[in-house]
Amino acid sequence: MHARFSRLRSPLMLAAAALLPLSAQAVDFTVEKTLVSVYGYAKLDIMYDTGDVKSDSRGLGDSVNFSKIAVDGQRHTSGHSNLTAGESRLGFKTATPTSQGDLVTVIEGDFFTGDLRLRQAYGAWNGVLAGQTWSNFHTFIGTTPTLDFTGPAGRDAFLRQAQLRYSYGDVHIALEDPSGAMSGRSFDGGYDAATGGKSIAGTDVDRKDSLPDLTLRYESGRGPAKWALAALVREVAFDDGAQHDSAVGWGLLAAGSYALTPSTTLRAQVTGGDGIGAYMKVNPAPAAYRVGDRLETITAWGGTLGVSQAVGPGTLNLSYSRVEADWDAAERDGVTLIRTDTAGGFVDAYDEVHQVIHLNYQWHPIEHVTYGIELAHATRETVDHRSGSVNRVQGSVIYAF
Repeated sequence: MHARFSRLRSPLMLAAAALLPLSAQAVDFTVEKTLVSVYGYAKLDIMYDTGDVKSDSRGLGDSVNFSKIAVDGQRHTSGHSNLTAGESRLGFKTATPTSQGDLVTVIEGDFFTGDLRLRQAYGAWNGVLAGQTWSNFHTFIGTTPTLDFTGPAGRDAFLRQAQLRYSYGDVHIALEDPSGAMSGRSFDGGYDAATGGKSIAGTDVDRKDSLPDLTLRYESGRGPAKWALAALVREVAFDDGAQHDSAVGWGLLAAGSYALTPSTTLRAQVTGGDGIGAYMKVNPAPAAYRVGDRLETITAWGGTLGVSQAVGPGTLNLSYSRVEADWDAAERDGVTLIRTDTAGGFVDAYDEVHQVIHLNYQWHPIEHVTYGIELAHATRETVDHRSGSVNRVQGSVIYAF
C-alpha cells in the first residue's frame, strides 16, 4: 500500500459549503488506484432562547423547533440556554478510476441525535447512483447560509433517503424510499373530539407504502446565475385489511441565485404542492388528512429569500422564509384540529403558518476555522389564528478538516 497525505478541498464538501460557508478540507491518500478522502468538522453551538417557549420544553432544542413555541392561551417561559456539539460530522469518500469514469462511494455520519447517525451511504458510477443521499427533490442553490441546523423554511426539506438515481448532464431522475426515516408523517386524522387525544384515524394508522416516490430535477447555471427546477409524484395510502384508500401527491420547486457583485449574492426558492408533506421544510401539515376511511391531500406552499454580503473578514447573511398549509378542506370535512380540555379551554391546535428570519455573520480567522453569531426570530400560527414567537441567539465555532 502506498499512502500519500495532502490537504485538499474535497469535492463532496462543496455541497455542504452552500449551507455552511466554512473552508472545508479533506485528508486525502491513495490505496493502489483508489483515492480516499476523510473529511468533516467539529462544531459547537451555544444557544439562548427568549420569548414564547412552551413551559415544558426547556427551549427550542438543538435547532429551531416550531412545536416548542407556545401560542396565545398556552403557558410559556423565557430564557433557556443550550450547548451542543451534535452537528459535528465525519465522512469518508473514495474514487476509483475505471474505463467509464470514477466509481465513487461515500459514507457520512453526524451526531445530531446524540449517537452516530447515518447521513449518507451511496455509490455512483456511469451516471447511476444507488444508496442513501440527498433527495433528488432538493437543491442548495436557493438556500442562504445559517448557523441554525433547521435553516430557512419554505424550501425543500433536505431529506436524505435511500434511492436509485440516474443522471444525464444537468437532468436527474430518481425512485426514492417513500417511508424513509426522515420522510415524516404521511397523513393525520386530527384530535378525538371526545377524549382530546389522537383520533382513531390518527398519525399514519395502517399506513401503506406501495410505490416509491418519483422525483425529477434539472439544475444548471451560467455566469453569475444558477437555477434549479424539480418535481415529485408520490402515493399516500392506508390499508387495514378491510378498508383502504390512496391519494396522489405532487410537489414542485424553483430555486435560483445570482451574484450581483463578487461580494453580494441573492438567493430565492419557492416550493409547494398538493400532498407534498415532509418534502417541504417545516411544513405544518402532512401530505394528507384521513377522515373515516378516506384520504385527502393537503396543499402547502412556501418560499425563502435571502442575501449574502461580504463584510470585513466574513459574510453577513440575511434571510426570510415562510410556509403555509391549507387546512380548510379538513375543517369542512369535520377533522378536529383544535384540542380543548374537559372544560372547553384551549390546549393546542394544528399549525397553519411557520415563518423565520435568520441574520448571521460568519468569518474565518484562519483556514479551517469558522466563527459565527446569529439571531433567529421564529413564529408559529395555528389554524384558529393564535400565534407565538421565539428569539434565538446562537454562537458557533467550527473546526474543519
